[in-house]
Amino acid sequence: MHADRARPLPALIAEASLALAVRSRPADGARLGGDLHDAVLTPAGPRLILGDVRGHGPAAAPLAAAVLAAFRDTATAEEDPVRLARTLDASIRPHLGEEDFVTLLLADLLPDEVRLVNCGHPPPLRIDHRLARLPPPLPSPPLGLDPEPQVQRAQVLPHQRLLLHTDGLTDARAADGTFFPLDRRALAALRAPTLDQALDRILGLLHRHTGDAVPADDLTLMLLQPAPDTPLPPP
Repeated sequence: MHADRARPLPALIAEASLALAVRSRPADGARLGGDLHDAVLTPAGPRLILGDVRGHGPAAAPLAAAVLAAFRDTATAEEDPVRLARTLDASIRPHLGEEDFVTLLLADLLPDEVRLVNCGHPPPLRIDHRLARLPPPLPSPPLGLDPEPQVQRAQVLPHQRLLLHTDGLTDARAADGTFFPLDRRALAALRAPTLDQALDRILGLLHRHTGDAVPADDLTLMLLQPAPDTPLPPP
């Protein structure tokens, strides 16, 4: 477990023949925030975590660190992602304030599918010729609120991409109060030639949407593609 975790994240991803790009931006220009993300290499393949603590900025960072520490302690030893989510829920209970909770998304990347466990988190987006939300079949409360997650199986083909994100993306508002739209411009951005270019372009759209306002919420984006050298077909 710890031998795998000691290797840097890019090395783990390269070993798994997976392309992954990540962007994380705490709210209010802070250095730390309430979003958390990581990846480990399990015997079955890569496992990703993305979480979002209630609140934002430095005040939410200690609970985010507690979730991340619990994940690193257990993620390579626990085969079942549902049991892993319940273990994380039990591990962080002593750290929770009266109104605290953590939305969580686990993604196990297998050769022919992605297995998702979603505890109150925004659903990922599958990117092809359109953007397709992948909501869980039965919603589950977040960690700290008695989650009851189920495994959701989704196909992500070599020419497709998958975007995991926190609600700092979809809850971002323009000056007139409109939310950031996941429209054709967002699709074009996320289909850029490389994953890094795709995230830079979606962040550019987000900045233009919100103007010069200081981000009011933490934001994390994880964009992956199962086969790094497979081009996306024309839209």
